[in-house]
Amino acid sequence: MKSELEQLSEQFVGPSAEHFPTSPLYQVLRHTVAEQPAILEMLLHRRPGQQAPYLFFAAVQYLLLSGVPHPLRTFYPSLVGARSRGPEQASPALVDFCETYHDDLDRQIRTRLVQTNVVRRVVGLRLALAEVAKTSSAPIHLIEVGASAGVHSHVDRFGYLIGDRRYGLDGATVTVDSRWIGAHPPPALDPIPPIATRVGIDLNPVPTADADQRRWLRALVWPENESDARLLDAALSSLAADPPAIIAGDAIEVCPRLGRDLPPGEPRLVFHAATRMHVPLSRRAAFDEAIDSIGKAGPLYHAWQEPATAPHFRQVADERPILVMHGPGTSRPEPLVQIDGHGHWVAALDAVVPASPGLKAASDSANR
Repeated sequence: MKSELEQLSEQFVGPSAEHFPTSPLYQVLRHTVAEQPAILEMLLHRRPGQQAPYLFFAAVQYLLLSGVPHPLRTFYPSLVGARSRGPEQASPALVDFCETYHDDLDRQIRTRLVQTNVVRRVVGLRLALAEVAKTSSAPIHLIEVGASAGVHSHVDRFGYLIGDRRYGLDGATVTVDSRWIGAHPPPALDPIPPIATRVGIDLNPVPTADADQRRWLRALVWPENESDARLLDAALSSLAADPPAIIAGDAIEVCPRLGRDLPPGEPRLVFHAATRMHVPLSRRAAFDEAIDSIGKAGPLYHAWQEPATAPHFRQVADERPILVMHGPGTSRPEPLVQIDGHGHWVAALDAVVPASPGLKAASDSANR
């Protein structure tokens, strides 16, 4: 049986490890971390269910964004822009950084949660709402599990550019762009049903007015993904004018109560993206059952975007990154589209997606 340190090492370089396709720096440094027992030992003390690679790299970048001095910062485009050094020489600097700031780093690892607010994942939610509109025009109650700061709650207040087609709110201050891959036009994101109420659930809701919390959210964005960082800042500014209601607590405990509190007979949509993957294995069945309980008092639509390693218990195995959904009266989830984990591209189910489909920044200027 493999030791805990060996299992942690595999989270960085094993067969199912995150390759960080849009971060050359993390591509190099994940191999460094996998070979450093002192770093891996710190990660043994992370909170249950937290994915070690995302937590570790965010903790390092958070300290650098906070202003701690160290040569490692010269490798981060998020800190020095185009002047950043090539990642090939970054490994010794990372090891020294972890030794120099061991206590500070250890504190972040012990207390923080991976609460990545990937704004472009809202495309999956928008697609799910458009799917609901095909069968129901009634106002719907929107619930996001793992909401963090709640950036997806403004799904109906954003503009969207999918391929060369525009959807959503005209004149929106936030425009979410995503590349379309497929032989046919992308699915329409309009119309969507009116949103009656919107609420998030999170173990530790992030108050966006708190500068330190916003810095943590920024630290979760990979160093090279500047367009993602700008989009996050624009979305957080949008939230500031009308913050969503986010319930602090475990979804397994909150969902049944929330389902009972919603008006009987009215439709509700539960959405989560890269959330179930952070639920401990022993609690995933209870997580699924808690979400299903929301449908006891009204029609339940459930959509999710999770990695193949954390599928819903009724989901047919699929190694592709897909948006999956089931509606009221159906027990078998159906895939809607293929979708990049960070929302940079959306593809038809029958499309062949290149290994590195690249990023499209067609509307970056709209979010600057």
